[in-house]
Amino acid sequence: MIGDKAATEFLEAIVDRVAEKLLPTIIEQLKTESIGKPDITMEVHEAAPYIGISPEMLYKLCANKRIPHIPLSSTGRGRPKLLFSSASIDTWKKEQEKMHYKKEDQNE
Repeated sequence: MIGDKAATEFLEAIVDRVAEKLLPTIIEQLKTESIGKPDITMEVHEAAPYIGISPEMLYKLCANKRIPHIPLSSTGRGRPKLLFSSASIDTWKKEQEKMHYKKEDQNE
């Protein structure tokens, strides 16, 4: 079983070297994604440009429940006030990107 022990030690050494190379990059990415950006609450006129769409399109996405938002009751006949979390929008954008991107090596 000396061969098994040598193979295990070899694999552990590879894992350690890969972790040593990648860990600083992973930590930096986590810092910029979670700590670097505070969660901001936005209204339609702020969220639409943040996403890169028109306010009308944002209202349609909300009406069809296609984007995370918080509806507040409206007074009168106007549209309800809608609030958006920047963290939720960022997550939603990443999910949309994954849904609409197919890697070259994926089968249809």
